[in-house]
Amino acid sequence: MENKKSNKGRLITTIIVLVILLIGAGGWIWYSCSNKDSKIDLETYTPSEEFKPAFEALNKPTEPTYDIEETVRLLNGLEVAQNQSDDFFSFLEYMAKQDYSKVPAEVLEAKKKLLPVLQKMFELQKQYDELDNIWMLARSATSGATNFAENANPIALISTIFTGDPFSSAGINKNLAEAKTAAFEQYEKDQKLKESLKKQIEEVRMSYIDYLADYAPIYFKYMNEWDKLCLDRDKAYLDIYAGRTKDAYNAVQKVLDKYPTNREAMLLKSLALIQMADTKAPVNALQPSDIERDSLPQENPNDKHLTEAYAILEDYTELYPNRSAPALVLKGMISLKEGNESKAMSFLDQASVEYPRQAAALTDLLDSYKNRSYLNKSSEGKYLLKLYRSTMEGYGMFSPNLLKAKYYAQQGDLDESKEEIFNHFYRRGNQGVYDCLLSDMQYCEENMYSIFKQLLMEQSFIDVSVEPTTDWLVSKNDDEVKVIINNRSDVDLENVRIFLCLHYTDMYKDEYDVVKCPSINIIKHHDKTEVGVVKLTYEDKKYDDITHIRAIAMTDDKICWIDNVDYKYVHAYEASKASDKAKKQNQTRREEFLGAFNVTAESLLSTISSGIKIYSNIKNGDKSIWDSVTDIWSGDDKKLKIELPRILSLIDPVFSLHQLKDKDNAMLPKENYLAGSNIRLKFDYEPKNGDIIPLYIYSDYVSFKVTIQFKDGKAEIQKIELV
Repeated sequence: MENKKSNKGRLITTIIVLVILLIGAGGWIWYSCSNKDSKIDLETYTPSEEFKPAFEALNKPTEPTYDIEETVRLLNGLEVAQNQSDDFFSFLEYMAKQDYSKVPAEVLEAKKKLLPVLQKMFELQKQYDELDNIWMLARSATSGATNFAENANPIALISTIFTGDPFSSAGINKNLAEAKTAAFEQYEKDQKLKESLKKQIEEVRMSYIDYLADYAPIYFKYMNEWDKLCLDRDKAYLDIYAGRTKDAYNAVQKVLDKYPTNREAMLLKSLALIQMADTKAPVNALQPSDIERDSLPQENPNDKHLTEAYAILEDYTELYPNRSAPALVLKGMISLKEGNESKAMSFLDQASVEYPRQAAALTDLLDSYKNRSYLNKSSEGKYLLKLYRSTMEGYGMFSPNLLKAKYYAQQGDLDESKEEIFNHFYRRGNQGVYDCLLSDMQYCEENMYSIFKQLLMEQSFIDVSVEPTTDWLVSKNDDEVKVIINNRSDVDLENVRIFLCLHYTDMYKDEYDVVKCPSINIIKHHDKTEVGVVKLTYEDKKYDDITHIRAIAMTDDKICWIDNVDYKYVHAYEASKASDKAKKQNQTRREEFLGAFNVTAESLLSTISSGIKIYSNIKNGDKSIWDSVTDIWSGDDKKLKIELPRILSLIDPVFSLHQLKDKDNAMLPKENYLAGSNIRLKFDYEPKNGDIIPLYIYSDYVSFKVTIQFKDGKAEIQKIELV
């Protein structure tokens, strides 16, 4: 997630910073008595040509009933726009283009008081060369004082301020120095303003305080209403995706009772109804008497769920035509449950077209979700954000392409399924959203493992690594890293897009920061390629903060995970030692995939037994004996070399001499690559006559132990067993 203070936090901080200074230091009395001219009076305010469009937009009539979501979107959107716009004109243009018709009049009235303040700043900028960058002050003012925000309790402090007892909260005196109007003071300090300009800046400061004093209570009023709405809606999200469908239905109905046209609630209720329905009626759903049985219509209660869901989606589409993409996906789900493939594909095709076009409108509440900073402090909160985004951006279970891919896979049409997977990632790439690729990959692995795995079966023989751009002996704390791909497979990757996935310290277990790397024309087989340099921008993390590395690679006809070598070994070893319950789901997926190749754990054991080759230059008396002198790969050194059948690559194996748990004794292959029908391993180990060593083959499906004995100048397989 982005490392920014929430909009609400910025506003709270700014209010506290400015109001505490005045109340605590007697500034309010001075301000009221000595600076009456600086008070904001909208009745006498005349907007300049530059400010007129924004002012007129805020002055347009509003609807009798407001929409709480639209209200929150505007409240947060304007704060974000002020904080991120490049200049006055950009911010004013943003304000002028917004639709305020569903926002309460009191909100607009309070927000209008910001315009005279900004206009005064704008006029000062035009008048004085020294103030040519005063917009930076306007941006900074909405951010507040960082130190105070981190050390104070904003809710407690703002409460004491507006109840008239500003000195009752413990810690105010301690933080008072940090609670000053930092943005204004820092600006004056940086600009070294002359006295006349300092006075005018001070007047702007006082006007800004007046604006905040009127705006704050209104802001908190509607944010509190939003928080209450989110409480029930969040429960519905979590219940739906945890399979508690009835609980989800009840929670979302509670929202709709108060807000009948709430966008997310309408979608959630439809989804709950779809999940409550089954393709077959439950046994004994209707129990008429034997006499009545033939005369009564046999209504399937599940049909009622689907009918109700479809009616809700029809209402939704009528209300929100420019946000219809998720509704089209749900209509496609309904048609699939009803067995109407043609109709379902039509809805899903239309959704694929609409998602890129509607992306901005669909995610316009995302800033409001990010504003709820507490969501980022728990894995459940982050999960909830992901659920919302999947609905509004069309990924995971709301991807029309992946739903089609899953359907085609179930019908046995593998080519169509693969094509839809590629279509999904192509669409998502064009939408420019990369951090959710992880969810896309996870959805494919959980729902279409067999198909997804076949897109690049050699993926376990491709590695990713990163290195600091500076000499690590000097400093490893760089914020730029080189990305390197080691292609140990015998397949060239052409027109490659790499998305680097970095897990840092303090992240949740499955959380990664996704960074798009420079595209590269080709990554050749048996070659190590530097993809490019990327900058680390996640929460000021550096090279030393990286704990796990993964990557997603996409070409015109391939999509796969690329993992770091260490990650592969840890994952495979932990999977081999997992409980039977933990292994079950993954084994089911593997068996489905391997079934297409008539491969089982037992057949793999037999294949290893018949196909393993060991090349060893063993000292036997005065002679050095090779098991095979005709293989060029054997070379002229004494290192242990092993060939295994390539079919093992289907289980994404890793190899070691001795168990991985014994880190001091385990030895990983120095070379490990695909060559034709073989996997070739070379260990930095020179076998001696009489040695007995175990070769471990680990995977998350099945693991083997091959016991090798070196005797009389030859290598013999003593035993091959499952572990």
